[in-house]
Amino acid sequence: MLSEQQVKEFDRNGCLIGGKVISDDEVDELRDELDRVISKGQSGFAEGEAKPVLISNLSGKADAPVWQIVNIWEASPAFERLLYTKPVIEAISQLTHQPDIQIWHDQIQYKPPKHGGVNNWHQDAPYWPVLAPETPVTAWIALDEVDESNGCMFMVPGSHKWGNHIKFLESHSTDTYPHLKDFTPPADAEINRVKAVPWPVRKGEVSFHHSMTWHGSGKNVSDRPRRAIALHFMTGEARFVANGQHVMKKFINLKDGEPMSMAGNHFPQLARGGRVMPMPERVKATTAR
Repeated sequence: MLSEQQVKEFDRNGCLIGGKVISDDEVDELRDELDRVISKGQSGFAEGEAKPVLISNLSGKADAPVWQIVNIWEASPAFERLLYTKPVIEAISQLTHQPDIQIWHDQIQYKPPKHGGVNNWHQDAPYWPVLAPETPVTAWIALDEVDESNGCMFMVPGSHKWGNHIKFLESHSTDTYPHLKDFTPPADAEINRVKAVPWPVRKGEVSFHHSMTWHGSGKNVSDRPRRAIALHFMTGEARFVANGQHVMKKFINLKDGEPMSMAGNHFPQLARGGRVMPMPERVKATTAR
């Protein structure tokens, strides 16, 4: 459980380092599974074989890739078990101030050594127009020691309270961290200056950020990989927006405005009424390292 002070810090800044939540053995198993899935690629899974929703190069540059995998949990028992990490779910409930939590989707981001690319400035929620209200908090778990040399995130504290500015952010390269000077935050905002701060995360640690917090990451110029998984969560408030588009939309069989809690097996319930849901026996039965 997070402390009251940590919850207050997140409410003010829109980002928080939450400490170590998985063991080194668990990290090793997840890395092995990531290697297995990437080696198969988008077209390497047999017909009927469990596979991720998407494997793609987020940067669009072959010489500076940022490998993205959406819903690796659907192809990997180890990543499915990760969804049920109790300290993470409890923290998400605290940070969202909501008793009902479910997964929206997961997202691997992998920057290879020496040539991993940039992930430009953005906010998460504007890229999820099939949901309303915005799904509030992401848990970002590092599978390597992540620092500035291998492409850690930068955060802009307080920016989650400034509104939707995705078009402005898309016009600024993440290579220019200190140079978002053209934006003037609301005068009455609790934090009303733009300051990008490096956001290193240790292996096995979780970082939380609000879905409207400005963030981005630079190149991996080190000889070390930068592997991490973002777990994007929804609360019981989430409703389906039928005219939005997203790669997960094809799995949502709901009418406009219906609750995402009814969306089905691709969006597992993880907490209900403030209590963490038990890991299903089917998931428990998968072999752990």
